Amino acid sequence: MVEKILVIGSNGQIGTELVTELRKINGESNVVACDIRRPDYDIKNGGPFEFVNVLDKDNLKVIFTKYKPTQVYLLAALLSATGEQNPKLAWDGG
Repeated sequence: MVEKILVIGSNGQIGTELVTELRKINGESNVVACDIRRPDYDIKNGGPFEFVNVLDKDNLKVIFTKYKPTQVYLLAALLSATGEQNPKLAWDGG
């Protein structure tokens, strides 16, 4: 069985490394990198990329319907320093 993998929060320190390795193991077209920010060149051009906000359930539904993943890595997070500077953003989950 071919794995279809979504990595949500793929532009972070762990996500970029994880996407690169998963694409080597599972094939570039089988690992979809997803993030709220524009990715670096290697992630964007090394396989599929989708802009995703984890708080937007309608968009997530579209992504899940489109790719039908068998695995999902949820790495989306807000840096603590960002949350300290903008507590409302952290409280709202964004």
